[in-house]
Amino acid sequence: MHWKKKDSKMETEKIKVSVNQGLPMIAEMIKFKYVTDYIGKSSSWIYHKMNHETTTTTSKGFSQSDIDLLNTVFKEIGEKLLSTRISSVESDDIIESRQKIVAQIKELSKVICMPYIYINKLGKNITWYKKRMSCPEKYRFKDEEITLFNMSIVEIGNKLLSIELTL
Repeated sequence: MHWKKKDSKMETEKIKVSVNQGLPMIAEMIKFKYVTDYIGKSSSWIYHKMNHETTTTTSKGFSQSDIDLLNTVFKEIGEKLLSTRISSVESDDIIESRQKIVAQIKELSKVICMPYIYINKLGKNITWYKKRMSCPEKYRFKDEEITLFNMSIVEIGNKLLSIELTL
């Protein structure tokens, strides 16, 4: 792995990938709706740009300024994710603790595509996930599952920081 020193921090060298190849990979991990809301664009903006050749939109595809904006946004989201953790809440009330974990995961699910974690990393399905999210009184996330969630959050953050979209 190549490391560059920048502002007294070590960082990985960016992997340059075309926008049409990189965005589908990124879409598996984070929600484009969050990205478009973050930059003040309509939720269909990215899709129209990606598919401009096969749709009837007037979009001309991505410009260099669009790419620069997306790279900046992915960097900011990546940095935010690196400092985000689902934390077990110590409480005498077990149900309250479970509800607080569910609330943290719900907040995180505004950014991250949760199937990326519960299917790809935990090997679970939507039924397993929905039971824990909708009925914390009866179902809970195990400590090792929370650890895997946190490891996945860091992984996604690092991936976003390591990708540089190009035209």
